[in-house]
Amino acid sequence: MNAKIGLIPVLLLASACGDDDDGTTVADDPVAVVARGKYIVDVVAVCQDCHTPRDEAGAPIAAQYLAGAECFVELENGSCLNTKNLTSDETGLLNRTDEEIKRMIRDGVRPAVTGDEALSPVMPYYVLHNMSEADLNAVVAYLRTVPAVAHAVERSGPEFEVPAPANLLDRSLVPMPVEGYADRDAALRGRYLAGEVGICLECHTRHIMGDPNVLDYAGIFAGGEEFPIGLPVTPISSNITSDAETGLADWSVDEIVAALTAGTDKDGDGICPPMPVGPMGPFVNFTAEDARDIAHYVKSLPPINNAIADMCTFPPM
Repeated sequence: MNAKIGLIPVLLLASACGDDDDGTTVADDPVAVVARGKYIVDVVAVCQDCHTPRDEAGAPIAAQYLAGAECFVELENGSCLNTKNLTSDETGLLNRTDEEIKRMIRDGVRPAVTGDEALSPVMPYYVLHNMSEADLNAVVAYLRTVPAVAHAVERSGPEFEVPAPANLLDRSLVPMPVEGYADRDAALRGRYLAGEVGICLECHTRHIMGDPNVLDYAGIFAGGEEFPIGLPVTPISSNITSDAETGLADWSVDEIVAALTAGTDKDGDGICPPMPVGPMGPFVNFTAEDARDIAHYVKSLPPINNAIADMCTFPPM
């Protein structure tokens, strides 16, 4: 697909709700549930990158947070994929039930007058499908609190209509940490963050548009997805497996954390968009534990040899 694509979402959050100090669980506390949902939506899933309109300079318009964006993807013939309004307005999610919202996020199906319709796989529901029920409920609870913005987004072009949802990613296909990895518990927590409900996997895996699986299952986390977002050189997602020649085998956990939060690679160079990294990016708001868990998982990924010819520099030369 030759497309002009806006910033792509990259990731999603940690495991099921645990106990607070007073013995209650997050699920028992509505305020904590909404806070958890906000963290997933804003920091981990970066939903606003796709669902918030941008001004002419490319900056998100704060007053239209999650109100849907026209022409998030534009084809060479001018046909557009428009993202939906997720605010609590009649033009957004106000009249959707919780279960309908969850089906859209988890299964890629939305209700329509003529029956269920499949969502375009530009929306990575096939990865988000593995989100825990507690986290999914938290996301819906937070979306119910988002201030209403009246913004009726037009239907996307016919090129983006699909006859059926993409195949949902089976959890067993998300790589397990290599045998003997020293901090396996941290890596398993990172697996949930980056691969089961997060979209590190979605961005760092090559897409095969038209294939019902969407993703190249043989190259999960091996990079190769292109992001034509208007930079002088088109960014290509990196191979983040532990391959010694083409991956991140020589990166430390601290260097991976710095890439997520500071937006710099192990040599101190800036990381190109659409990675939402750096002091101004959403990933800077990861909790310290979550950032390290993701880094441990990346360090523990089984190696795949896949050289990526990414010439993008940031800031652009």
